Amino acid sequence: MPSPVDPSTLTSPIAIIAGAGQFPFFVAREAKRQGLRVVVLGMQGWVDPALAAQVDAYEELAVGQLRQLVERLKAHNVRQAIMAGKVTKEVLVGSRPSFDPDMLGLLSRVKDFSVATLLAAVAQRLAEQGIILLDSSTLLKGNLCPEGVLTSRGPTKVEEEDIRVGWRAARAMATLDIGQTVVVKERVVIAVEALEGTDAAIHRAHTLAGNGLVVVKVAALQHDRRFDLPIVGTQTMATLQTEGVSCLALEAQTTVLLEREALIAQANGAKICLIGMTAPAAA
Repeated sequence: MPSPVDPSTLTSPIAIIAGAGQFPFFVAREAKRQGLRVVVLGMQGWVDPALAAQVDAYEELAVGQLRQLVERLKAHNVRQAIMAGKVTKEVLVGSRPSFDPDMLGLLSRVKDFSVATLLAAVAQRLAEQGIILLDSSTLLKGNLCPEGVLTSRGPTKVEEEDIRVGWRAARAMATLDIGQTVVVKERVVIAVEALEGTDAAIHRAHTLAGNGLVVVKVAALQHDRRFDLPIVGTQTMATLQTEGVSCLALEAQTTVLLEREALIAQANGAKICLIGMTAPAAA
């Protein structure tokens, strides 16, 4: 895994390869605040076109057009890029016939279709063209979840037990590239995130087990921070409240908290415990 890049060494222009969600907006705003020229290459059908109003240059590309991605980055004289926003692996099921020959060739050479393997191969292709893919949190180090209880209440004894169960399961699932989130109630794993995403997994757990859920979100032990960084924002917190979640445990210094103050206030208002952890205490 490449070494982290010092934010002071960033070069302009910087590119954001943007997927769905609010994360690309936060990255773009911080890049502009630092005086960088920002180029967005958004993935069609995923990126929010409103991002165009906040950056210096904006284009959309179809998912899987690897040659065009390289060509457009070079056309904008980009030497550093950040992946931000969601594009799930469902594109491998439904969109592969539209992939260009470069992307299909890459897929034929990788050992598996895990996120880490696929995107590492894309990153290598970019590096061969003189374009370095950066840690997704490079511009938002201050938004990484700290260790400790962030809300006005900590976990109850019951929630602590559920966190321990969920942490072990979530770490295994993340390492196997199944998902990063596990939902637990009374020491029983109710749902595991897979292709459907975090919100859908939590909704499924609520349907099965009702309120009082504990959600644990972690990354794989050897997680490549250039992509698929766990993100939690106010929209996530609203989902937790609607779906009867009482506690959210996040891996510290790995999960990005968007709008942190608003997020914590929202959690306090809903009496949801929010905690950042490196690992739960042994049972």
